[in-house]
Amino acid sequence: AVVAIPRFASASNRYRVDAAVQQILADVNMTAAVANRASTSRTISFDPDNDSYTLVGQASPSDPAQDWVIDLSVEPFGVNLARVTFGADDDLPISGYGLLQESGELTVTAGRTARRLIFTQGSTSATIEDLSLTEPTDDDTVTVSNTNSTRKAAVGGAASAMADTP
Repeated sequence: AVVAIPRFASASNRYRVDAAVQQILADVNMTAAVANRASTSRTISFDPDNDSYTLVGQASPSDPAQDWVIDLSVEPFGVNLARVTFGADDDLPISGYGLLQESGELTVTAGRTARRLIFTQGSTSATIEDLSLTEPTDDDTVTVSNTNSTRKAAVGGAASAMADTP
């Protein structure tokens, strides 16, 4: 029973981090599809201090007068947006063609589990790195003990243009 608690916590952290990563990727794809369909640039503004991001110009389902804000600190996620680096600010601009206009990365953490999303300007994919941290974090300091695996995920471009989004 003593061994089961840390394993459960670790599995729970992995699930929450992976769910947050999938939400971020889905929102990047949706924003790229909307940008492509409207032939106008869109922006996702990340706020690591509040563990949230805003889909600028996309109406919130709960208050159409406001931009759509996704709070990663609350359920079902309960994760930290530990580090965000996109140019001079924390914004990910997407062109009217649905392509990423800046390179950058962000790190999502829960306990000692983390995923780093790496976005490349003009690309239609993001790299996801599975990280193990030396200690839990809730700020910009991320100390990686090792990188477990790396994989690609489709974002923006033609993939998003074909997505069935509003």
